[in-house]
Amino acid sequence: MTHGPTRPGWLVRFRHALGAMLGLSCGPLDDRRVLGLALTGAATMVLVQPPADCWMLAWLAPLPWLAIVQAERLTAVHPWRSLWLGGFCHWLAAIHWLRLPHPATSIGWVALSAYLACYLPLFVVIARRLVHGWRWPLVVAAPLAWMACEQLRGWVLGGFTFGGLGHTQWRWTTLIQLADCLGAVGVGGVVMAVAAGVASVATAVVPREQPVDGDFRDRRLAALAPGLVAAAVLLAALGYGSWRLRGEPRPDGPALDVLLVQGSIDTELKHDPAAAGDVARHYDELTMSALAIESRPELIVWPETMWRWGLLEIDPDEVLPDIVVDQTLAARDAADPDAAATTPRPALAADRQAACRRLLEEERLTLLAAFARRYGTHWLVGLDKQVVTPHVPSGAKNYNCGLFLSPDGVPLACYSKQYPVMFGEYIPLAERFPWLYRLTPLPAGLTAGTEPVAVTIAGRRVAVNICYETALPEAVRSMVLELSHAGGRPDLIVNLTNDGWFWGSSELDMHLTAAIFRAVEVRTPIVIAANTGFSASIDGSGRLLARGPRRATETLRVGVRPDGRTSPWLVWGSLPLGACVAVAAVALLSGWSRAGRLQTR
Repeated sequence: MTHGPTRPGWLVRFRHALGAMLGLSCGPLDDRRVLGLALTGAATMVLVQPPADCWMLAWLAPLPWLAIVQAERLTAVHPWRSLWLGGFCHWLAAIHWLRLPHPATSIGWVALSAYLACYLPLFVVIARRLVHGWRWPLVVAAPLAWMACEQLRGWVLGGFTFGGLGHTQWRWTTLIQLADCLGAVGVGGVVMAVAAGVASVATAVVPREQPVDGDFRDRRLAALAPGLVAAAVLLAALGYGSWRLRGEPRPDGPALDVLLVQGSIDTELKHDPAAAGDVARHYDELTMSALAIESRPELIVWPETMWRWGLLEIDPDEVLPDIVVDQTLAARDAADPDAAATTPRPALAADRQAACRRLLEEERLTLLAAFARRYGTHWLVGLDKQVVTPHVPSGAKNYNCGLFLSPDGVPLACYSKQYPVMFGEYIPLAERFPWLYRLTPLPAGLTAGTEPVAVTIAGRRVAVNICYETALPEAVRSMVLELSHAGGRPDLIVNLTNDGWFWGSSELDMHLTAAIFRAVEVRTPIVIAANTGFSASIDGSGRLLARGPRRATETLRVGVRPDGRTSPWLVWGSLPLGACVAVAAVALLSGWSRAGRLQTR
């Protein structure tokens, strides 16, 4: 029998070593090998995220997990348990910063990691069903399954989008232009497609246990197709990105002059009321120092909740205690005896209640107005607001707000955060059962706002959102669309953030990356004023134009020009990604046997 030419021994050994290292041999995978690959993948996927941030490794990081997808047979008794453990270790390391705000948040860190870990076995089982059941090529199946899982992660329980595979590529401006079609999840799909192409090609050079004549040559030729598909996907994404960058608008009119004030105050769950003055003094000194150096900007921005004396609103249905009414009216008369002598005091109880409500509400604005007049320009400041009302069991609603004030100190508009973080800012059902907060370190929960807000400053429409809302793609899209329909598309989105909870950790990097992708998706510049960092300016193409330091003070003077381009994301949102979820669901259900067990092929 005639055989082909003998391959050098070193080449055979190299292929065996490559297959062992990446798990790409075609033999069955037992529990030990599945666990090893799951943990290896967890390690490589952690390395591509902050703080290690080996972002170029992201194109190869999924290979160990893809090896499990590729394996012809899983002889492991508990493969999904091993995969979940790998995912759990990955997320414990990736979101380690969640343990920093309070000892009790360590429970949330473990619980959230345990939940997010479920997406790794889900990805593998969907991808395996597409590859081995539907006979789809890995280069198509893997990115579809990955995008479906990342999109589900962004939907379920309010959505958690940090740590996305696409986020690793924020520096590659040309590539991330694809986000205005498919969001950050779509960019992650491109990275996964390339990794799948590499896995397919690498598998072809790993010798089989029982090779036949021409086996290596035939498999090498067969692997060329998925490799070319992966290259075509990447080139198409880069081509689209280059086209979108060439279409950037030319500067139209002067830039909006914005001063972003970044203080550095580590935050704890229980605020010290006595520290409110220190916080205001800290930020005021930074602001006045910046104003002393340059001319006044058109807008000054303070971060989330850095004005600690919150606004007060009292429902007309709320009956204030007589002693409060008497003391408030008496204090007003004592402060201005001349006005008290010429203005009769209200006699009717209803009038006295109304006068007291007005005085208590105005009292909270007086000092704010004084600071705004001192700055002599528009001021956007983050603060809390309490609405006292008899219509909720707790007696009050609490809001996280951004307040616009004019140079004369007149309130222009107040935005209330529309998407509070579950378990971080509110407890489900706690508005009906306030005693639930006694089981947590939270003193009270936030009520969600109902509508976006924008103010015109120097001819530019300025919208605002708060903290984690920049991590929610559909929330930002919804805000831009609502404002566009109501009175005009925003030219700028200002994000107010307090990341002092996280002590300068890698959470700051993940939060900033999310804002970069939001700017591309809605083609709107975003500026961030963040306590402890990162304050930043991002243009409509996702370029990071300015960034403040980590856990240090800084004032950033930035000029912001509107982008104005529309984007497919604004038109269809997550609809294409929802289609990926639908296909994955069908594949998952089709793999369910009559006995009710999920098939591994």
